[in-house]
Amino acid sequence: MKVDLRINGANRSADVEPRKTLLDVLRENFLLNGAHAGCEHGVCGACTVLVDGEPVRSCLMFAVQADGYEITTIEGQAPAPGELSVVQDAF
Repeated sequence: MKVDLRINGANRSADVEPRKTLLDVLRENFLLNGAHAGCEHGVCGACTVLVDGEPVRSCLMFAVQADGYEITTIEGQAPAPGELSVVQDAF
């Protein structure tokens, strides 16, 4: 299936299997590796991204469910290229 996402302000699309998680699509299709697969049960929060401004555990959401939504990853939190956000700097 084709999914159209707006990721960190850029329109992106990919052909994905319906069973593929948003986390896997972000990491494998778009090479955004800031979100991590920790527990893969939605408990640890390592995979958290913002979907239309709301925190979502991307390991529990299928990519096809995010079709048409605005996705913000930790990479998209930086105020400018080469700078770190407050969250990134804390790590």
